[in-house]
Amino acid sequence: MGLSTEEIMQASLDLVGWEEVPDDSTVYVPGEDVETALVGIDLGSAEIQLARSEGYDLALAHHPAGGSARTAFTGVLDRGIELVTDHGVPKEEAEAALSDLRHRLELGAHSANYRHDPSIAELLDQPYMNVHLAPDEIGRRRFVEVAEGMDADTSVGEFCETLTGEIPELREAETDVELRLGEPGNDLGEVAVYHAAGTNGGASVARTFFENGLDTVLYIHVGPGDASELREEFEGEGKNLVVTGHIASDAIGLNTYIDELESRGLSCATVSGCGIGRD
Repeated sequence: MGLSTEEIMQASLDLVGWEEVPDDSTVYVPGEDVETALVGIDLGSAEIQLARSEGYDLALAHHPAGGSARTAFTGVLDRGIELVTDHGVPKEEAEAALSDLRHRLELGAHSANYRHDPSIAELLDQPYMNVHLAPDEIGRRRFVEVAEGMDADTSVGEFCETLTGEIPELREAETDVELRLGEPGNDLGEVAVYHAAGTNGGASVARTFFENGLDTVLYIHVGPGDASELREEFEGEGKNLVVTGHIASDAIGLNTYIDELESRGLSCATVSGCGIGRD
């Protein structure tokens, strides 16, 4: 007997100790007795058809593809406020830092075709779901573990090397851990890991961290405009922005999640970035 899509979603919550499904994760087409899954970071209509034609019981995506996971996506931004205030930043400053991002994402969600990919899965009667925040939280905790293991006199360059050395997904990726602001010899100082909050915090969140005394911010990706803005403001001031790489970083939590699903009897085939660095 296979798993239901509800049980597959619950497995992600169990891994991080959460009770409620985050707003950015949902089941588009439910399924029962799921024994095989095509798992990828991005699975759209083409991959849904691939899953159907190849006989997979489930198409399991990481990134939100429609439905409530798109229209209600900004609900997970509240997690970002927690990540910022955990480092001593006043709540009102954290909320202000995220206000523009929230507004932009709300506009994007309102204009998106939230029915496109789910409707293809419905037409084909192909079970389809996405699980986003929980695997990202697994990755965030791994980054925090590495950061907390660094010595007080560590440089940010040594931190980047340690991330690559200790995390297989980063080591085996085609992208590198990059220092988008700062010099390798800069002091690492206190590290704020901003991941598992929907998306990166852009220039505004990093700026808020820096202005409140933090030396290093870790994102898994950052836009070129935000990176340029931060360099213009903080270059030469000993501040650091470490960017670990989007797909490699997503794979960290997803690999753990896939291992858990397979331990529960689900056979998983990985595409679209899943499986990087996985034994």
